[in-house]
Amino acid sequence: MIKSTRHQLILHRIKMDHRIYITSLSRELGISDDTLRRDLIELDKQGFLTKVHGGAIAKSGISVEFTDRLNTGIAEKQQMAAKVIPMFHPGDILLIDGGTSNLAVAHQLPIDMEMTVYTNSFPIINALFNHPNIDLICLGGKVFPSSQVTVGVSVYQALQTVRADWLILGVSNIHSQLGLTAPEREEAMLKRLMLERARNRIVLGDNYKFKTAESYCIASLDEIDYLIVEDSNIESVKQQLSDHTCTII
Repeated sequence: MIKSTRHQLILHRIKMDHRIYITSLSRELGISDDTLRRDLIELDKQGFLTKVHGGAIAKSGISVEFTDRLNTGIAEKQQMAAKVIPMFHPGDILLIDGGTSNLAVAHQLPIDMEMTVYTNSFPIINALFNHPNIDLICLGGKVFPSSQVTVGVSVYQALQTVRADWLILGVSNIHSQLGLTAPEREEAMLKRLMLERARNRIVLGDNYKFKTAESYCIASLDEIDYLIVEDSNIESVKQQLSDHTCTII
């Protein structure tokens, strides 16, 4: 079987099943484990899937560009954001990461809400700029254009002084075994530190983020407290993640 045909079959299978196991698929295709392993490594480098031990899993398939994601799934993001707002109380300290789902939360914060908000996201700063009772603090650093956030040493240093009541963490991938992952190493490290600086950790999980993974680990699912999902997806997610301790809302 020629390589191009193998690659088409691999991509079709991962689209259908979200995961490939080397031992079973190599037997099915009539090729060696080593040949299939090389195929998966090549497809991983091309960005079509994520190579993991023993096989590969799907990527989310969404753009890393913030502007590309801004006008997708608007109603679903608003629905999830509405579940988050009642969790907050006056005087809370909120640490909110970048992302279009997180931006939906910022847009729904009441105009008279009294709280302190730390963020590294320029769109979220703009959304909260005119809230008179929010003490808004920008975590300044090197600009990461595709996500419209700041990263780098200065953000790390600023986070060391923060002990937030709440974190809303932006993620693009959620997997029952691999947890929360990210495509960029620097962003993954920063998100990891954010988790460590908050008492209660929230992730908004759009449907397309599940059963996917990227190359850099942020945390396991048991390290977050609340996973907010679309109403239509609650029962499915509870079944997928029945072995985990996070509360699914």
